[in-house]
This record gives sequence, structure tokens and C-alpha cells, in this order.
Amino acid sequence: MKVSIIAFTDNGMEIAYKLSNSLSESNDVDFTRCGKGALSTWTEEHFSTNDALIFIGAIGIALRAIAPYIKTKTKDPAVVVVDELGQFSIPILSGHIGGANELALQIAEDLGSIPVITTATDINNVFAVDTWAKSQGLNILNPECIKLVSSKLLKGESVHVKSDYPIQGNLPKNVYLNDLEDSNAGYDVIITHKDLENERKNDTLLLVPQIITVGIGCRKDISFEAIESSILNILESENYHILAINALASIDKKANEKGILEFAKKYDLPFNTYSAEELNSLEGEFTKSEFVKSVVEVDNVCERSAIMESNGKLIRRKDTCDGAGVTVALAINDPNISWGK
Repeated sequence: MKVSIIAFTDNGMEIAYKLSNSLSESNDVDFTRCGKGALSTWTEEHFSTNDALIFIGAIGIALRAIAPYIKTKTKDPAVVVVDELGQFSIPILSGHIGGANELALQIAEDLGSIPVITTATDINNVFAVDTWAKSQGLNILNPECIKLVSSKLLKGESVHVKSDYPIQGNLPKNVYLNDLEDSNAGYDVIITHKDLENERKNDTLLLVPQIITVGIGCRKDISFEAIESSILNILESENYHILAINALASIDKKANEKGILEFAKKYDLPFNTYSAEELNSLEGEFTKSEFVKSVVEVDNVCERSAIMESNGKLIRRKDTCDGAGVTVALAINDPNISWGK
């Protein structure tokens, strides 16, 4: 977790120094004293690149500083304010998904201060679906529906969850799993790697696990547009959501392929490559090509790299993408989900 701290006074700098030491055990932390007129520049620079910001000073200063840069609760960093005497630790942005509540509690423990938590689910000891989703590695497709689930739980009403995967542990209070008819109707939360665009109209909270690996092969200097259209078309044909992708994989000869690298950057995905020797070490049935083997010393790049990266099973074998110069295969590894954090 990348954390940046800013202070405004001598007392504030003492607090910043203490927090830098304590938080650095498990985080990448830096701190600075704000110079005259420098707050806006510092905030703009760090807001989009950091996981968390800590302001040592007044809440009003922090609020005015971050206001121009706030976008969405799934992307904004955690923001915590600590007064310059270290008496209170107050999360003011991204309490759940961004982890500001958890960070505020950690700061309070480190400084011996009082954490001021105001989110309703926390103070009422009610299951927080967004915090839980983050802890389980589930992407939140429509965060505007979080409040609908939380509102039901706060009123003591039932929340019905449909999951395409088993979930270990005891159900939270008033939460029911796969208890309705097989259709999606009536469910408040659906957990799936499928693209359920229609359910977004029904105020259903959609959670997407990152469990699909894209194995890819291509001709040299293939364009980004060819890579993107090929992958997206395959996903659409299988009705898989783009947020379900966890990584791209290929042979090491493609490690610097610009089209793949650009796709990985755009969709914020890791791109890992493997040697021919590593890919050939895999056992199993693969769609073989003697031509590919004569060029890269492996009979199939996309299927083998997808399996190598995911350690899962193929759900879409080699597709030549209508002769676009790209081959794509998909592998899946079922998620390990539990009701505990």
C-alpha cells in the first residue's frame, strides 16, 4: 500500500514521523511538510497515484484539497485526517473499498488516538458488502447499488445473494445464499464472471471475480487495435465480463510486443511470459500447430500460456480470431471465497 502523509506544523511533523515509522513496516510511506501554496499541487500529484493519503491537520483543509479530484468510490484513495496532537483519527473518503476505516483504526492503535468511524454498517456492526467484496478480490461493477444492500441490512431485512461459486464459512446475519429460484430475479447481489448487463437495470449489485486468464499469440508487430478487438470479441462471444480477466500470458518472445503491452496497460492487467521450455513442460491435450512449433519451438502458445499462468483449466480453446493475426485462449481458476475477511 502506497501511503503519503502531509503535515502543516511542527507538531504535525512529529505525528507524521511517528506514522511513517509505524506504517512503513507493511507499506510504502513518504511524508512531507506543506510549503506555502503547495497543497493543491501535492494533492493532485498524489491523489491518483497513491492508495492512501493522510492529512495531519484540520478536516476542512483536507476536504477542500481533495474535493476537485474525487471521482468514484471504487477508484478514489483512502483519505484519513489526524489532528496535529494525534488525538483523533478520522477517515473521510473511501472508508470501505479504499480501506480508510481500517487505516484509521491502525493509526489510532499506533498513536493511542480515538478512531472516529461514521459509516453506518460499521457502527451498527452490520455486514458491509463493499468491504467484504474488496477482501475477497471481487470487482464491484455497479457501486451505486451498494447502498441498496446496506440499507436493507441496516433495517434488518433479508439480502439474497446468488453466487456461481461456493462460499465458505457462516453466513452473515440476514444474508441468504442461492435460496431463490434459478433465475436471477429477486437477488440483491450476484457473484459471477458472466456479463449480466441486463441485471444492472434491476438494481442488483454485481460482483465479478478476476478468475479468467487470457493466453495470447500473435504475429510480430501486431496492432493494439487487433489485440483489443480479438480479446473483446472472444469475451463477448462467451458472455464473460472484461473485469473477470486477471492476467495476460504468452511466450517470452512476445514480452515486448507493443500491442499486447498497450492492452495490458489500458486494462490494468499484468502480462507474464514463459519460455518455450516452460510451455512445453505442460502435460495435456492442446491444439497443435506444426507451423507455430517451427517458428517458436512450441506447438501452441495461447492455450499453454493460459494454463501456465492460471494453473486452471481451459474454457476456450485456441481461436484464430477470423484471421486477425491473433490467437486467443481462455483459462479459468475458480475463486476461493469465504464470508470471513
